[in-house]
Amino acid sequence: MTKTVERYEKVRADWLLAHEASWHLSDRRMANELKRRAANKDRAAAGAAESSHHEGKIKPIASRFVAGGEDSKERGLRALFLILFILPTLVVWIGPALAISHAAYSVGTERRLKQGRVPERRQWYLAAAAVAGAGALFALIARFVALHLITVATVTYWPSLTLDVHWTTVGLIYLWVQVVLGLLLAAWQIRRHGWPGVVIKAGAKTPEVPATPRAPVAPAVPTAPKSVGSGEITAEEPDGEPAAPRAPAVPIVPTIPEPPVVAGFDDDPVFDDENDEYRA
Repeated sequence: MTKTVERYEKVRADWLLAHEASWHLSDRRMANELKRRAANKDRAAAGAAESSHHEGKIKPIASRFVAGGEDSKERGLRALFLILFILPTLVVWIGPALAISHAAYSVGTERRLKQGRVPERRQWYLAAAAVAGAGALFALIARFVALHLITVATVTYWPSLTLDVHWTTVGLIYLWVQVVLGLLLAAWQIRRHGWPGVVIKAGAKTPEVPATPRAPVAPAVPTAPKSVGSGEITAEEPDGEPAAPRAPAVPIVPTIPEPPVVAGFDDDPVFDDENDEYRA
């Protein structure tokens, strides 16, 4: 089963709306797109059908530029100017850099999300600075070692005015500039997609739930006591456990003799004078 990677669409959309630039609608357009993705994800997780209500989408900047004309003629001229001048210029000057930034952003974002982290701009700034510094250092060394390595063009004035362009050197410089710009634009892609608003705090590991303590084991019940001749009570001791204290001997209670029975008189005794004794 494939593990779903959390992309925090709602958090990123809220951050973009809170930090959107006032002079363009790109941030708001991206926020709307992220909210739409989050809604679709929640609906798919709940198994609900798609709603008939659809939020209005903000059109791309090229469409907004063309639609800004007052009438159909002006909109046609804007479209022609966009196709013939603006797009070719962008393709030539930053086209490769945009392609590099998209590739770097896609690969880097997927890798960090699978690691439980979010994309950061700092690494792309450092990478751009490293490539720029390496290119400048190479040009500085080549300036003193081999001057022709950094020569872009050669101009000849006599016997005729000619311009000899060193296209290999121009291609290397162009490629170097595009790589540096592409790394910088990768950092811009992270900001454009709202990732600075996502903060994952590295907390401590979830404490393990302690095992339920067991109830104390009741001591073994001794067997029935045996009476012995000496009056002591003994109990069998279980194996491996200390002996239970013995009960003290029960003292023997002495038998109390019954008092003698005194016979009663039926009548009062009469004294016999002749025999000097009482007669009953």
